[in-house]
Amino acid sequence: MGTLNNKNILLSLMILISVTSFVFASCGSCQVKVKHSTLKKSNSLLTTIPESGEIEGFAITSCGMCNFAYKGSKGCSLTIKIGDTVYPVKGSSLHEHGDPHSEEGMCSAVKVAYVSGKIKKDKFYSDSFTIVESPQ
Repeated sequence: MGTLNNKNILLSLMILISVTSFVFASCGSCQVKVKHSTLKKSNSLLTTIPESGEIEGFAITSCGMCNFAYKGSKGCSLTIKIGDTVYPVKGSSLHEHGDPHSEEGMCSAVKVAYVSGKIKKDKFYSDSFTIVESPQ
């Protein structure tokens, strides 16, 4: 009779635990909607492209032909490199950022730029493109 009583106690305990967990558990549909603050500007180095193609942050930039072995154009052109992929820039040019063939020009140096815009059909359409100057 002791084993039957122990089985009943164990069964009762399991039922109690199941009912308690059901009562205190939630379905998840009543979760509080928390609004996360959105950053106006990103401070991260871009390494991937999101599905939307919209990017904002720091990117590696230079002349594609001179420094990234980019074969998509016949001459010097402004490009950004995100991950292992090089994208030509539309909306900004090499000459807007100084003499490209000077000692510190885009054909002679790889730089960092703060960019925002959209990657579409393997091209970067720039809304803004600002070269980060090196400290003096």
